[in-house]
Amino acid sequence: MTQAEVAASSALSLAFQDLEDAKADFQQAEFKDAAHVLNRLVAVFDREPLASFLSEALPTVDFDNWLKRAEASAGSFVGSAALHWSHDRAERVSMQIALCRSIAAKKVDLLNFVHSHFQAGNSGAAHVFVFQSKILAPLLRDIRRLSELRQVPSILTQAIGRIPQSGDVTLDNLLQLACERFRDPAPSARNDAIEKLWDGWERLKTLAGGNKGESAQAMLDAVALPGSRFRELVETEARALTKIGNEFHIRHFETDKTPLLPAEVDYLFHRMFALINLILQARSHTASMQPLPFLLHRRA
Repeated sequence: MTQAEVAASSALSLAFQDLEDAKADFQQAEFKDAAHVLNRLVAVFDREPLASFLSEALPTVDFDNWLKRAEASAGSFVGSAALHWSHDRAERVSMQIALCRSIAAKKVDLLNFVHSHFQAGNSGAAHVFVFQSKILAPLLRDIRRLSELRQVPSILTQAIGRIPQSGDVTLDNLLQLACERFRDPAPSARNDAIEKLWDGWERLKTLAGGNKGESAQAMLDAVALPGSRFRELVETEARALTKIGNEFHIRHFETDKTPLLPAEVDYLFHRMFALINLILQARSHTASMQPLPFLLHRRA
């Protein structure tokens, strides 16, 4: 799947459509209603899942200072004030969103802004069209481009493509969905991904049958020789990740659980995926749950 295809299928796709609809309605709006319609665009910026994506992707900018410099550059004729947009896409998007917010809140006058920076003619409709074509269209394009930039490390991408089937339909579906959501640029989708991955982990621990604790021990015995140092390491990691799942906003969301930042979600996804992948590789090697050949010769 290409980056563009990922963006098109992401949790952000509905938000992108809402932005396009608001832009189209803005272009068709009467000038007197333009700022009101622009509020719809701003509302999409502030609504999940786009809000958390923009918060993660965009830097903080000094809009007031930028606007003062732009206004100070005005000459004696219409449209002579310069707009110096950053070459950095994220910074440019952040500044343009700030501009939309200011116009929607009527802190910046749409007519005066367009009149100062563009040659838009005398009609209100022309001013609306110019703002849509010169500001909104590039803004929405650049937001889409930013959503295509989430890079999943190649080693993880390769592992995701080669993770063995467990033989349990529910578990396999959970893992597939977790991996798909993890590739999504929206942080809210990755929160869903880590929840699905931890759900898969809890189910994986029961596949050997019987008591859950005994099943989990048998699962780990398939990874490394019982009593070996690596077996001890894997069990320590398994216990740690189970504890993390119970104490952070992963599977439980009570007020005493700890929220996770996007970077922390990514880190924990990598850890849990690596453990699950290791266990499934061992399971796929033999139905009898014997250790992998390279582990048979590992020294305790």
